[in-house]
Amino acid sequence: MSTTSSLTAAQSFTGVSQYASDFQAVLTRAVQIAQIPVTQLQSRDTDILSKKTLLGSLNSAVSDFASSLSSLGQIGANKAIGATSSDSSLVTVSATGSTSAASYTINSITSVASAAAERSATAIADAAATPVSTNGTVTLQYGSTTKTFQIANNNLTSLRDQINGLGIGLTASILTTSSGNYLSVSANATGATTLKLFDGSDTTGTNLLTTTNQGSDAEFHLNGIDIKQAGNVVNSVIPGATFTVVGETSGPVTLSLSSDRTQLSSALQDFVTKYNALMQEVNAQVGPAAGALSGDTVINQLQNVMRQITSYHSSTGSVQSLTDLGVEFSNTGVASFNSSTFNSLSDSQVADGFSFIGSATTGFGGFSSNLTAFSDPISGLIKVEQDGIDRTDQSIQSQIATLNDRISTMQNNLLLQLEAADAMQATLQSQQSQLSASLQGLSLVLYGKNATQLG
Repeated sequence: MSTTSSLTAAQSFTGVSQYASDFQAVLTRAVQIAQIPVTQLQSRDTDILSKKTLLGSLNSAVSDFASSLSSLGQIGANKAIGATSSDSSLVTVSATGSTSAASYTINSITSVASAAAERSATAIADAAATPVSTNGTVTLQYGSTTKTFQIANNNLTSLRDQINGLGIGLTASILTTSSGNYLSVSANATGATTLKLFDGSDTTGTNLLTTTNQGSDAEFHLNGIDIKQAGNVVNSVIPGATFTVVGETSGPVTLSLSSDRTQLSSALQDFVTKYNALMQEVNAQVGPAAGALSGDTVINQLQNVMRQITSYHSSTGSVQSLTDLGVEFSNTGVASFNSSTFNSLSDSQVADGFSFIGSATTGFGGFSSNLTAFSDPISGLIKVEQDGIDRTDQSIQSQIATLNDRISTMQNNLLLQLEAADAMQATLQSQQSQLSASLQGLSLVLYGKNATQLG
């Protein structure tokens, strides 16, 4: 947003004649008159910049309301399906897009996925000096990957650094204990695998690592089906749900997908809050006490969209209006949420409520796209109007700058003229004084009196 240019200040006139103050008054008045159109432009610019500020506040309220409607639409589309586990210490679960209720049983969990982690079988006295390999060559086997390489300095430090530099999903470190130094090698991912380090150029040499933890897969029975996978996060078995295996159990764990009416209740309350906030912004620009956006096309169009939202009806199901869901409107248009009405809805009525809402693009929730047409930060109607205001502001600023330049030029020229007039006046005053002095002297010579004493 531009800052309105200031007025050109009248210059100070320093004269030598007795009329210097009058000349200053002439200069000041001339500048004041010349500044009248500048002041008018500044007032107009202030008005349009105020309008842009109001549009910004309006845009924020529209965007919030659009987001609220979109969220409500998403809940309508997925039926507010939530996921629960009968024992979250063994299995955790979350809904990831399911639109229907269902129940699943994990009959047992025989294994939790873990990452392979081994250490060197024997301690190394000096990590930087004691040889690790008989000939300095080792072969690392990790899963289906085999790497043979020469250890740079044939010590534990070099071996650690070279394993880390292979980029095959392993992390090596050195464990320092009272009995010596050990190489620790861990897989970065879970799952049963092969993790060995052979002394020599192939896999027939001595394994330098222990074989106590070669990793493990997650193994469980879901609805009687045996499932085995490398990770504990399972997102491809139950449609619209992701669960994580946490612990082993021989007993059943039930995973349930069901509609969570509290999600719908919270979304409706948020809708009411965002609706009232937008209505307050709009109402401030209409009526006798309307603000700078009075009569603006955006305000008129928004009022029309909001009327469509509040009057939206469906012809099917037990929920056909917002009132049926507990959203009520006062005579002044203020929305409120009647939790008693909502809580009294049966499960079938809540299901009809989801159908009434539709989705973020259809049904009641589809109004979010109507609002986005106003609030889109690039092509929205409000942004387009703000861009137009910016162009007008720039034009006015350019006009003000041009006028100020003209005033400055006029003032400089007038100042030169007044200085010349002041100098001439001073000369005349000096001549008058000289003439008066001559007359006084002549009077004394001729009459023996000052000119002021004659008569």
